[in-house]
Parts: sequence; structure tokens; C-alpha cells
Amino acid sequence: MTLAQWLTEAELLLQKAGIESPRLDAQVLAAHCLGQTRSWILAHGNQEVTRALLDSLLDRRLRREPLAYIVGSREFYGRSFIVSPAVLIPRQETEALVRLALMRVSKGESVADLGTGSGCIAITLALECPGLFVTGVDLSPSALRVAMNNRLSLGAAVEFLPGDLLEPLQMRKFDLIISNPPYIGWGTELMPEVGKFEPQLALFAKENGMEVYRRLAQECSLHTSRVIVEAGDGMAEDIRKVFEDNGWRPGVSERDLDGWERALEFLFPTSDGESRR
Repeated sequence: MTLAQWLTEAELLLQKAGIESPRLDAQVLAAHCLGQTRSWILAHGNQEVTRALLDSLLDRRLRREPLAYIVGSREFYGRSFIVSPAVLIPRQETEALVRLALMRVSKGESVADLGTGSGCIAITLALECPGLFVTGVDLSPSALRVAMNNRLSLGAAVEFLPGDLLEPLQMRKFDLIISNPPYIGWGTELMPEVGKFEPQLALFAKENGMEVYRRLAQECSLHTSRVIVEAGDGMAEDIRKVFEDNGWRPGVSERDLDGWERALEFLFPTSDGESRR
């Protein structure tokens, strides 16, 4: 069987399975299996291939396992991050969180990333703003192992700590706390790639997804006067109310490419009555 024949067959099977991008997924699977780039795959359709390993990867995708878990990586902010089922797959919309944070920090300042997962936010901030002191926190030991592998592979100076949100930070102060918390309400029906495969700890929260936002609003003022959080689709106003009810005032926001308010900034008055910067 030629590579082109396998790609055609795989695309049809993926399409029948309801995969949104069957052609792209078939090409990525083939590239990963053969250790080549997508451009090489497209240029070598006449290459003879043994289909056993190709089919084993295809079968995983047909069962709706996320492509990122199959190939073991996902691009975020122009860099390739290692991923596994222990961490949420980095998403393009989360880049809005990074963009807003980079407008608010500078060399020599400190940032804590709560619920760091793969470390994509913390590591990106450290690499995009050299001299920034970044700490990532996660409750999952397996997630922290992935984050540490990414730190090593990308050469980032980031501290990672195990623990639940602010708990391991004790009384440390930060110029910014940033978080992409779980914000999907329990019982929400999700596409199979998400609901069946991604870690529930990183997806779901009580109170219709508002539980962790409430905790952040109640606890972060002991550690910082500036917080930036990711918001779920259409959740911005509810999140603002939670923070305002706990003494924070809204700052600026950043929209994602689909137009949703995705990154929200909140400021807490300092002892002199002003929010930092």
C-alpha cells in the first residue's frame, strides 16, 4: 500500500467517525508514525508503507482520543509542548491570557500560575519575558511531571510546586497571579475528545463552573493586587460579579480570535487605596 492510498482511506474513516478535520488528522498521524513532517508526507505519496503501526494510531483517533495525546505534543504560542492525559491540552484561546499578562509584567517581577497543568502559560511567560520570576502550582503530581519535562525541553527558568491553588505559596507575594481554572459545570455534555479523555480535575468545577473563581477572589488578595483569569464562553460578567463582591475592581480584558472575552484582569486596592499599576 502506498502512503497516498493509506491517507485516502484514513481520511474517509475519520470523516465517517465525525472527526472535524479528517484530512489534516490523517496527515499528522502519518507524519508522527513515520517520523517525518507533514510536507514530507504530502510530497511522498508513492512511498510504500506498512500499515500496521499507521492503523494502530488511526484506531486510537477513531475512538476519539485527542490527536495531541496520540502524538504527545501540542503547539502553544509558537512552541511545542509535551502533553499527556495527565494535563489539559493547551488551546489557542488561552494565548489571550498570555498576551494580557505580557502587557502587565516586566523583568524582575514575579508571577504565580495556579493550576499550571502542562506549564504552557508559566513557561511561555518566562520565555517571552526574560528575567521574570515565574512559579507554577498544580495539585496533580502527574501534571507537574509533564510541566517539568516541558521546562527542561524548552529551557525555561520556572519554579513548580505541588499543591492546591495558593496553599503551597504560604505568605509569598507576587506582582501577578494568573490562572486558567476549571470552569465547566459538572454534568455538562462535552465532545468525546474532551469529556472522555482530558483530566476532569482540570475541566470541571462546582457551582456551575464558578467554584474556583470564587476561591481565587476570596484568597488572592493576601498574595497580590493583580489577578488575570481565563473565562469560559459567556462567563465574563458572572466572573466579574464574583470578584467585585470580594473587593476587586475589573481591569482590562482580552478577547480571543472568536471574539469571546477570554482573559479578565482584576485589581485589588492596596493599603494606600490604589491598585498596583
